[in-house]
Amino acid sequence: MGLFQLRTLDPGAFDTAEWGFAMGSAFWGTGLFQEAAVQVIDFAFDVVGVHRLEARAASPNGRGNGALHKLGAVQEGVLRRSFLKDGQFMDQILWAILDIDWRLAHEQAVALLH
Repeated sequence: MGLFQLRTLDPGAFDTAEWGFAMGSAFWGTGLFQEAAVQVIDFAFDVVGVHRLEARAASPNGRGNGALHKLGAVQEGVLRRSFLKDGQFMDQILWAILDIDWRLAHEQAVALLH
């Protein structure tokens, strides 16, 4: 179906982490990505203790960039020609989610339901 990975960006601590993901095309548009991504983000913040979660997506990857935006990630920059694919360098978009923003968004969502 796909995979998610989580790795520290600082060998001395797990304060800032990068996560990556890949989903088989047969499962695109099913909602499985969003469901799994929320669980990975919750795990990173609530269990591992990450404070900042970063992700990178190739700029032509509309699905990946759209998914990160939908999750509430903030686009922080463009990493120019930082990704080699099929012999060509591509730009990547750097996205980040902060634990405080994630928790606040979830508190607001729960409040709206009640």
